[in-house]
Amino acid sequence: MDLSTIRKKLQKKDKSHYSSPEELVTDVRLMFWNCAKFNYVISVCGSTEWLLIPLQPDSEVAEAGRCLDEFFEDKLKEIYPDRHFPSMQQDDSDSEDVESQN
Repeated sequence: MDLSTIRKKLQKKDKSHYSSPEELVTDVRLMFWNCAKFNYVISVCGSTEWLLIPLQPDSEVAEAGRCLDEFFEDKLKEIYPDRHFPSMQQDDSDSEDVESQN
């Protein structure tokens, strides 16, 4: 997921446009999840499975993503103070399945 896809889906003329705030929030959170996954973590192959080891942000992209994520979540609470949006599930990531790469 990326900002250009989100922007496209915000336009009603697009056939896959968002029909609810939940759909938009899901895509934005997916974008931030992928940003964190590919800029904050390393994958280590153990004897039988892949392990994700959290790291500190190691680039301007990682830090910008974290700051924008916090800003988005703050604005979301401000705009929808009484509404709960489901958290994103880890397996919702855009990345390919790790096992298919082996």
